[in-house]
Amino acid sequence: MPRKKLLNDEQIIHDSVKAISTIPQSKVELRLHKGGGPFAGTVKIAGPWGTNHYYIKIVPKLTPQLADLVIHQIKTSTAPLNSNPLLVSHYISPKLAALLKLKGIEYADCAGNLFLSQLPLYIEIGGQKHPPKTPGADRLFRPAGLKLVYLLLRNPQAINATYRTLAEDAGIALGAIGDLFGELEKRGNLTIDEQGQRQLHATEELLQRWQLGYLETLRPKLFLQRCQLPPGDNITHVTDQLKLLPHGKNVLIGGELGAALLTSKFKPQGAILYLQPELLLKTMLQLHLVPDPNGEITLLQPFGQQCSWSGWQPEGLTIVDPLLTFAELAGDNTDQVADKLYQQYLSPRFIE
Repeated sequence: MPRKKLLNDEQIIHDSVKAISTIPQSKVELRLHKGGGPFAGTVKIAGPWGTNHYYIKIVPKLTPQLADLVIHQIKTSTAPLNSNPLLVSHYISPKLAALLKLKGIEYADCAGNLFLSQLPLYIEIGGQKHPPKTPGADRLFRPAGLKLVYLLLRNPQAINATYRTLAEDAGIALGAIGDLFGELEKRGNLTIDEQGQRQLHATEELLQRWQLGYLETLRPKLFLQRCQLPPGDNITHVTDQLKLLPHGKNVLIGGELGAALLTSKFKPQGAILYLQPELLLKTMLQLHLVPDPNGEITLLQPFGQQCSWSGWQPEGLTIVDPLLTFAELAGDNTDQVADKLYQQYLSPRFIE
């Protein structure tokens, strides 16, 4: 009987655990979870020193841009008592390995790099070269899949919409929906009851993976321009200027400026503006924005038909859905406001 094909995530987990299996006098037990919280599985390591329990956090491609967010996710995710998170990835560079070690994050990768620090067991293996073949992302975390997952996280009840409606709202091909649902089901995030109704599960885990995929894979494809405000101007003045533009309501506000509109006592240092490409030049001219790769204003194009928020909107303005704003708040300086957004706007959506 042919071996059942693994998802790429599962293959990375199996390959990473091989390094742990080489520990002398050890017995390693790996169990994958299907849709069970923010962790993908468990590893039990037993030996003369005792038994250590780990919960697996899978990040297929760990980059410097994602590292702080991944560390925040690990530090703030609830894990069972007497166990510790273990980050697994295809490859963890020496620089990122040093950062993880500094932050107390244990890890393993497919190259054999390993850091375990639950005394009396202490193991560090470094300097292993990048594996020659980098696995592609599971289809669910490529652009089309990320657009669909966004819809389901935005409104979990949309899981029972027709394929055609989902395809139109997400802006993806109709034929992709069935395959993406199949992958959701294989991951344990989707079940179908006796009445044929679909149900979405483990939304917290799905949100964490979607946020990483959005920042790493989808967002770069939405990029239009990064700009600097004119000298002496302030981020908060952007809202006043947008109210004066004939097409101002068609420019969706997100990022730190969007977070400031949704929460109180937060001073934004930047903004994400979502607009159609044909409005790019006109908007830049009317807001007096100057192209600058280090500017505080990032211009992105929206995707699908559900980027704007269906809730409260300030007069004369349009805010993107809080899910997109939350995804952008990935730095240490915005952790508190991101947590506030999650508790106030996202958590109520995910009650199963």
